[in-house]
Amino acid sequence: MREPSPAYRFLLAGFLWSFGGNLLYFFLNFHLEALGFSRQAIGLAQAVVLLSGVAFALPLAYLIPRLGYLKSLYLAFFLAVGSGLLLGLGLWVFPSLAGYGLAGALLQGASAPLLARLVPEGRRVAFFSLQAALTTMSGFFSTLLAGYLSDLLGARWVLLFALPFFFLGLPLVRGLPAGMGEGRPPRFLGRIRVWLRFLLPQVLIGFGAGLVIPFLNLFLKEKFGLSYGATGLVFALSSLATGAAMLLQPLLAGRLGRLGAIVFVQALSLPFLAILAWAPWLPLVTFALLVRGALMNAAGPVYAALVMDYLAEEERPGFFLLESALWSLLFALGSALSGAVQGALGLRAFDLLFGGTLALYALGILLWPWAFGRLRASS
Repeated sequence: MREPSPAYRFLLAGFLWSFGGNLLYFFLNFHLEALGFSRQAIGLAQAVVLLSGVAFALPLAYLIPRLGYLKSLYLAFFLAVGSGLLLGLGLWVFPSLAGYGLAGALLQGASAPLLARLVPEGRRVAFFSLQAALTTMSGFFSTLLAGYLSDLLGARWVLLFALPFFFLGLPLVRGLPAGMGEGRPPRFLGRIRVWLRFLLPQVLIGFGAGLVIPFLNLFLKEKFGLSYGATGLVFALSSLATGAAMLLQPLLAGRLGRLGAIVFVQALSLPFLAILAWAPWLPLVTFALLVRGALMNAAGPVYAALVMDYLAEEERPGFFLLESALWSLLFALGSALSGAVQGALGLRAFDLLFGGTLALYALGILLWPWAFGRLRASS
């Protein structure tokens, strides 16, 4: 039997790791509630995960190109498993969240450049879309499992079930070309202004997302009185719809161009965000949740493939780490602000929060043509 190519092995490992990561991320709020954390503390916990990646972005930008993509993935694995175990047991919660955030930053910095090395340039949009679709669709199964386990065992212990999926992905990355990306010094000088053009729309969208996205599960559960299992089903379907939309992105990019595809799908998501925020009927809100998530997130792999055209290989890990750091910083600030507003106003706070998200999303989308205008692709 023919062994799968390195690129497909890497995609399968990413699917398994994201299965565990989605399970952990989606039920983190419920887990922290079961541990007795207040809503404001939950907002701060979400911020800690993201800010740890921000704090280590610059060191990792230099470390990953020298350490190599494969060794960086190993380090991310050990950090994720150790932090996930402690967090699942309720031990050293905030340090564990910081360690898990650092693991995510390592994965963010190494994954996209490694995949770009493993596939031909002309197939990057297809492979990046497939990778994003697989990792997103994993959320369908992981959130269903987490919802079922929470109803069966209580939300207190669900996070521990993420760990076996981290272990299952490890053998798949063993044996990948170990020297890929190893030993090259990063080139940053003179590139920051170019990077910031690419990043400004992202960080605006990140801040807007932080106001509501980490709390959508709590919002729906409180507004409609859903069980853990029903909440998990709604978000599982959202992941499935997003993954399907990502698989269609190569076709859309072929017709509209990569930049046109990004602007089109994200702009189309805005009316559905408004329906999600203010519609009083659960089936309509569920439909809006599915479509909004599918459209807004489907642009991600096309954006990653587009940016690759403008970056030299040695600067790619640094760029994606800076992107993740800035996006996470604004997302974390939005989460912390949202937690404080919810603590003061309760469910009524979401009227203000969704309005702010809509405004920031719209501004970020309008800036995309400016971000890539009159720039030359990297040779």
